[in-house]
Amino acid sequence: GLRMYPNPNRGDQLYLSLDKVEDGVNTVSVDIYDLFGKRVSARTVAVNDGFINTVLELNGELAAGMYMVNITAGDAVYTRRLVIQP
Repeated sequence: GLRMYPNPNRGDQLYLSLDKVEDGVNTVSVDIYDLFGKRVSARTVAVNDGFINTVLELNGELAAGMYMVNITAGDAVYTRRLVIQP
């Protein structure tokens, strides 16, 4: 399954872990959208032995509010809500 923490977040670092990435998938796309549907961040994360375990450096780039995190790993798509607190 997918784990994303801390949430709510201070806007500095977001930890992501995903297990059981399908065979043959070498990278995972992580896109963050604001509530208007505008993509505010796009990252590509390498898959290691069928898993991802990474830290996204947000660097205070996201204003306080709610966002949708969309993670695409091959045919699997995960969507999670992310809250950035001031």
